[in-house]
Amino acid sequence: MSIDRRARVHRALADETRLAIVDALWAGDHTPAQLRSATGLESNLLAFHLDVLEEAGLISRHGSQGDGRRRYATLETLAVPFVGDVAPLAVQCVLFVCTHNAARSQFAAALWRQRTDREAVSAGTQPADEIHPQAVTVAADHGLDLSNVRPQHLTDVDVTPDLVVSVCDRANESGLPSNVPRRHWSIPDPLGGDRRTFEAAYQSIADRVDRLARQTTA
Repeated sequence: MSIDRRARVHRALADETRLAIVDALWAGDHTPAQLRSATGLESNLLAFHLDVLEEAGLISRHGSQGDGRRRYATLETLAVPFVGDVAPLAVQCVLFVCTHNAARSQFAAALWRQRTDREAVSAGTQPADEIHPQAVTVAADHGLDLSNVRPQHLTDVDVTPDLVVSVCDRANESGLPSNVPRRHWSIPDPLGGDRRTFEAAYQSIADRVDRLARQTTA
């Protein structure tokens, strides 16, 4: 980074409140309402701090693909080295959920198993008949075999996970099990897109899985 860019990053992080926001977003994407609850800030003051962090490239904000009135804040890779010490969460099995269980949640479950040697299952709130062919191709290019996997409904999951991760705004906003810890990753839906769209979803999920692995213990 240039000196000017580094200076903007350090100015943005030279505030306890903004560091608390960075720490909160380390766990997953949050709406402003969730961040207000986590920080105790009023709406206008929270918006100011989020503007500073976004201008420095430490977070990004985007609208929900489900409820258009919602916005999610996401921690950018640039901010990861500045996250404080966070107590690790004991996680052996993760349930990844999206709408159709045809790409994003399948990527996440396969990556979790590959990167951690721990258990993972995936499901959809409105499962498709089959995994999208582009998802199978992209996964294969990265050493993951999804050719014989089939989408399943959330109610068909027969294991009790230690953590539920929604990788889809619509699934997150549809009401998921709340008796275990929850996290949300706001990953754009690649269905209907081209190969590059699926590759972008895969890479984003791979980064998140690596981050989650560092936050957890078996």
